Amino acid sequence: MNKDILSLKQTWQSLEMDPNESFNEFNQTLQHWRKKKRRIVILWSAAVILFSGICFVYVVYTDELNSIYKSISEIILLLISFYLFGYSWRRITREQKEYLSNSTDFIQTLPDIHMKQGKRDLMMFCILTTFLLIAVFLYFLDSMLHFPVRVILSSALLLILTGILWTILKPIFWKRIKTKNQRLSSKIAEILQYD
Repeated sequence: MNKDILSLKQTWQSLEMDPNESFNEFNQTLQHWRKKKRRIVILWSAAVILFSGICFVYVVYTDELNSIYKSISEIILLLISFYLFGYSWRRITREQKEYLSNSTDFIQTLPDIHMKQGKRDLMMFCILTTFLLIAVFLYFLDSMLHFPVRVILSSALLLILTGILWTILKPIFWKRIKTKNQRLSSKIAEILQYD
């Protein structure tokens, strides 16, 4: 009889699922995701700081005051670089606060945080890319003013590139963000189901 109880106990223990194991797996995934995200933020911020520095040095040392279009182009570049520098600083501080959060409420709201951040980053990318295209157009406008056909072709190219950015690339990136968010939501729901 004692052997039957022991075998029944072993069978019961072998069928048990350990919710802590699932939570530990999720916690490791979360830590891996945070490290990856922090590395991306650091690399992105370094690239933005480098871009801002190059734009600032370029505008200061090559400012052509005799060309209004080049001056406007350089001002746009300078404003883009300042905005990106400030945005990267805010993102680093936001990442530090997020990295310290580890509660269940934070884990449940993580998909919403990820979605809002993705939407904000996508809008920033589209707007700043549009301004960058305008700055490039204005920079070369002086050399094209003598040829009206070039101005018309360049304006058409600017409109086409801006249209492609807003009508084709933006929805593709938005779909990718939503897909990643759905995967994250399903993983979180799967883990929190054991609690």
